[in-house]
Amino acid sequence: MAAHRLFAAMTDDRAREERIDPCAREERIDPCHDVLIVGAPDAEQRLTQAGIAGIAVYDDCDLSQASFDEATHTWVLPTCRARIVVTNQIRSGRDNLKPYLGVATHGVPNYFMVTGADAVAAARLNYIAECLKLLRRTESTRIEVLYSTQRMVHVRKSSSERTDPKYWQRMHKLAPAAFDLSSHIGVESDLYDGRAVIRVGDDEREVRVRLSGRLDPLDGRYHWQGTIFDELSDDALGQPATVAIGERSAEGRITERTPQGRFSVAGVGAPPYPLDDVEVVVPNR
Repeated sequence: MAAHRLFAAMTDDRAREERIDPCAREERIDPCHDVLIVGAPDAEQRLTQAGIAGIAVYDDCDLSQASFDEATHTWVLPTCRARIVVTNQIRSGRDNLKPYLGVATHGVPNYFMVTGADAVAAARLNYIAECLKLLRRTESTRIEVLYSTQRMVHVRKSSSERTDPKYWQRMHKLAPAAFDLSSHIGVESDLYDGRAVIRVGDDEREVRVRLSGRLDPLDGRYHWQGTIFDELSDDALGQPATVAIGERSAEGRITERTPQGRFSVAGVGAPPYPLDDVEVVVPNR
């Protein structure tokens, strides 16, 4: 059975292993790589030197038809899957903004680009290695540059062609704030962190949420709340909202907008994520 080397270590329980790491299922025919390098010279050597394992190299592979599977946080190619792609093939994302630091684009998660002259490419590869280490430290399976971060750098027309070590050391330290990190592992201890569909009025969009809840001992009802990490319309604050996760949905309300621009959502009653051994009282409408 394939080892999970880049991300969180597996347990001996097969059911949990297959839930956490869909690429480890024995019945899967196509291989699943931790890191797939496509057309990026020197990438294998530099990432290996940085301690990144599970690397596969495809010298000739057109990634234009590859798609990202949000259910498993893997890239799907005709002959394999990959958790992370490192390549010299450019992908554009939202608003066609320039890739953040020349390596990442919002809307294209788990996909790192390596371009530029030798010294610039080397600096970018070192930065990518730091991002992969960040994934491992946080036991995350999905990494995506924040739109606000990419847009700010794009508007300021900051150069990503720099090679001075101090600049890239500063970028390494800022990486946790520049990227959205999450895991496809669903609910643990009444906590859900993953994708959802939220509807506010006529506006419906797919977003990433982190939701949690508890039974209130005073009213006997289940109260759930959490953060929406993607953008909503400016008039969403205070509005009723429907949150759907898979086939489950729940009614709530947009309750707050944080200084960072993220929205909070809350509801009472059955939450949009599954609960184990909890009897939920649904409030009368």
